[in-house]
Amino acid sequence: MARHHRWKQGTALTAAMVLALTPGLAGCGNKEKADNTKKENTDTKDTQKEEKTMGRYLEEDVALPEDCGDIQDMTLLEDGTLRICYYKGDGVFYSDSSDGGKSWKEAVDLSEAVQADTSKYGLSYPKLGAKGEIFVSAYDASGETEEHKYYYLAPDGSVKELELSQILASGYVSEARFTDKGNLIINDFSTALVEINLLDGSIVRKYEEGNNITCFAPIGNYLVAVTNSTIHYYDLETGEPLEDAAALTEQLTEDESNLELISTSSYPLVFSKGDEEDSLFYAEDGGVYRYSFKGSVVEEIIDGNLNSLSSPDISLVAMNRDQDGNIYVAVQDSAADMGHMGRVLKYTYSPDTPAEPDTELTVYSLLDNSYIRQVAAIFQKKYPDIYLSLEVGMTGEDGMTTTDALKTLNTEIMAGNGPDVMILDGIPEDTYIEKGMLADISSILDKAEKEDGILDNIREPYKEEDGSQYVMPLRFSIPLIQGNKEDVEKAGDIVSMADMLESYQDEYTEMNMPISLMGVGPEGFLRAFADVNAPAWQKEDGSLNEDAVMEYLEQAGRIYAAGKESMDYIKEMAGGYVYSLSELPLVSNVSASVMSLLSGYVKMAAGRLASPEDLANMYSVEQKMGDITHSLWNGQAQNCFIPVQTVGISAKAEQKEAAEKLVEFLFTKEGQEIGRNSGFPVNEAVYDSEEYWAAGDDQGCLGTTGAGNANTGEYVEMDIVRADEETTKEIQELGKTLTTPSRGNEIILNAIAENGTRYLNGEISLEEAAKGAIQQVNLYLTE
Repeated sequence: MARHHRWKQGTALTAAMVLALTPGLAGCGNKEKADNTKKENTDTKDTQKEEKTMGRYLEEDVALPEDCGDIQDMTLLEDGTLRICYYKGDGVFYSDSSDGGKSWKEAVDLSEAVQADTSKYGLSYPKLGAKGEIFVSAYDASGETEEHKYYYLAPDGSVKELELSQILASGYVSEARFTDKGNLIINDFSTALVEINLLDGSIVRKYEEGNNITCFAPIGNYLVAVTNSTIHYYDLETGEPLEDAAALTEQLTEDESNLELISTSSYPLVFSKGDEEDSLFYAEDGGVYRYSFKGSVVEEIIDGNLNSLSSPDISLVAMNRDQDGNIYVAVQDSAADMGHMGRVLKYTYSPDTPAEPDTELTVYSLLDNSYIRQVAAIFQKKYPDIYLSLEVGMTGEDGMTTTDALKTLNTEIMAGNGPDVMILDGIPEDTYIEKGMLADISSILDKAEKEDGILDNIREPYKEEDGSQYVMPLRFSIPLIQGNKEDVEKAGDIVSMADMLESYQDEYTEMNMPISLMGVGPEGFLRAFADVNAPAWQKEDGSLNEDAVMEYLEQAGRIYAAGKESMDYIKEMAGGYVYSLSELPLVSNVSASVMSLLSGYVKMAAGRLASPEDLANMYSVEQKMGDITHSLWNGQAQNCFIPVQTVGISAKAEQKEAAEKLVEFLFTKEGQEIGRNSGFPVNEAVYDSEEYWAAGDDQGCLGTTGAGNANTGEYVEMDIVRADEETTKEIQELGKTLTTPSRGNEIILNAIAENGTRYLNGEISLEEAAKGAIQQVNLYLTE
């Protein structure tokens, strides 16, 4: 299997203004100009009805060669042939298409082409040139040595093994590009860019010595080098630095994620030659842009918010533009099946499509929502006349609290300026239903149920007595516990779990703790531990049941006190807890704790199971340890599920028809296949399908993980594999039996967590904590 490394997936989504596009391109240069243009357009629309501006690039997926896996590189040859290089099984292949991807020639095994010894070496990081040349590195597939070989496949088919071991200071090639003159520029990892003459293997020159290079591109006579702090430009003829291309540098560095090395197989930015001499095109998650080194304006030609480029699942591999002006972008799509994440997106200019979508549909989410961003990319491709705009209540940058955000939302709704569609995770949905602020979506759900089926146990709790329905989760998680079989059997509710975990108090040390959820500190623990307890706290009028709140805080306090030695030690040594509060979604996932179980850091893992990939992690640790098992997690409430992405339509939606289209789409097979890892689908056809539960690659492998043992320090390694049929069926059936939604009202969770933290820290009594939380919730209810 070829190696590649991935540290962080870029998820930024710029909120670029939708510009009117014409075949001559439209400018989005400096911000002042863009803002003035927007104001002028607004003023004009207020005084007269203009003709609709037409012309926009539309996206389509290029059909790929048979068994095409992850794409490693793409180029357009000088004769216009599209060439891609990709993984196929354990090998690296390349294939050509002379008709833009409609058909592909027989794939060529690159190992055979460069005459590599496949019994010993695997190939990695192949790079393609426009003249037909290919560079590829080979590594010792056994892993016994760090030996590397480097091959150059010339346009005429001849092969040369390059002696680079003495040239490369790091001994590691993470990126390589061909220049127009046929030289090769290599990113000598974290050391320099090294330009090599392929005729004699000599060094032509080095650039950026001592700097960390994120990505680079030779464009004609220009070299663009993106470092982790800025952009530098060089003349490839002389090697001399060029003056700063101020407009381009400003645009590229405005988003710091453009400077971050996200992977060694994909990039935050990709470049291609421009349509004129001294010009270039580049792509980022905000779209595709054009820049001329003789000008001073960066021009947006494709708005990424209207296509797949804005999706958090998409990472960029390569970009090319053909002689007809079509733009090809090779990407990796992490939402696809492992080993088959490669896609080629083709953008074709359509003069008959409105430059701006006719309808702007606003979707509200209390927190930033990568799932909706994924949805937007696919929905807008299906409905190019609708622009989906995500409105976030709490950005984390303005100090706004949950209460502040909901007050603002309520004011906007009552004034008729609210969102069209709402994601109600964390929002007290019952209040919105009682006040008539949400529209009935039962007919949309009835239609979805007839077509593919909706899981009845998930839908029923949301139906009103008269059959109407105002909200419905798009996905759900299953709360599970995992640990020693005897312990799991004892932890049947909140009291018995506290009894069991407390009974091991003498065994807890600085290096282990009772339960995985404690790693995020007292506030995070109280929030995560609430998953199977919160449904028991509320009375019918929305206020809190004091007895239930006191029981929750008392039992949570017992568990926390049992592991206090470990928590105090971690806080002292690390200057905080294992995880920050922002990482609570990670800690709340039960599969995140498998290595903590395996290495002895926790007695029990608890949290949400949200995907077949999570199940693979959970299953693998049980196979590794033998005496570990799992069970449904029950607390003060029983038989719970965690609603994920609960959706509703505003009763005052300005774009009601578009809102209904979106919600209808969200429950279709296509819509439910989005966000695979964010929760189990409620569409029955998708939930029951073998394809959905087939985690991992074709062999069911998801990789390897490891950690040091808490007691011995010995490194423990574990292969992660797809769960077997029996375990998969068990979880699949369990998901159909859960009937109690744990809605996660942020007003209540905040009140419990804030007051409960003070109780766990010994600042106030149990009674004071319970009364404080109740008063806080009552205050919100009366406002």
